[in-house]
Amino acid sequence: MMGSFQPSYFQILFVLIAALLECKVVTQRACEQVHRLNINYVQGDNMSISYLTTTHPLESLTVKLRRTDPVKDILKYSDNSPLEHQRWSVRNDAGSVTLYLKDISLSDQGRYECEVYKDRDCLNATLFDLRVKECKTLDSVHATPDSSVLLPCSELPLQYRTDQVTWKIFHGHQSTEIAQYRPPHKPSNSTERDPRPLYERARILGNGSLLIRDAVNTDGSWYQCRVSEKTCYEVKLVVK
Repeated sequence: MMGSFQPSYFQILFVLIAALLECKVVTQRACEQVHRLNINYVQGDNMSISYLTTTHPLESLTVKLRRTDPVKDILKYSDNSPLEHQRWSVRNDAGSVTLYLKDISLSDQGRYECEVYKDRDCLNATLFDLRVKECKTLDSVHATPDSSVLLPCSELPLQYRTDQVTWKIFHGHQSTEIAQYRPPHKPSNSTERDPRPLYERARILGNGSLLIRDAVNTDGSWYQCRVSEKTCYEVKLVVK
């Protein structure tokens, strides 16, 4: 009679681990309440979102982050995974579970789902729609006709820029470099004099600002200055 099969220690351990994992998946409860957020950032910024205030240590929690358009797992934090995952990370800030994203890019725009679990219980579920703007918007600048006006290219006053700055003007959803812009045709009954082209009246200063002399109504528009691939600003000029 042939001897009965005797499983090895490692085979038994493997079966036990598989059973535990299967049990955990089956019994993990789905999140009942889902919070929804709309978030806006500018590319190059750093994002932080606080999801949950808890007394549980972060090491005892499981945080799952996935993108939903299309579906893609971004991060899973647990006691045996690193805090950093490329540009995404999970931290405990003064008792709040906080999700971080550094150096936001335009490709990060989309919809995400983040879930926080304690063992098999879902503590929090959040859906957020992340919108990423290419440029930061500055305060509008107002001017009167025939005056000189200065459009800034920074949130703070600058003495001088070493980077090359380029300026564009928007007409509708299209943008054109200042040197190539031609204003729209005036109505036939307009009494406004024909101004010199904008490229003759506009000059980029050493700090990146755009100086426009002899402003006219057709100069009123959105303008964009670009300092680098990831740094640009938009400002609206109102002439009246």
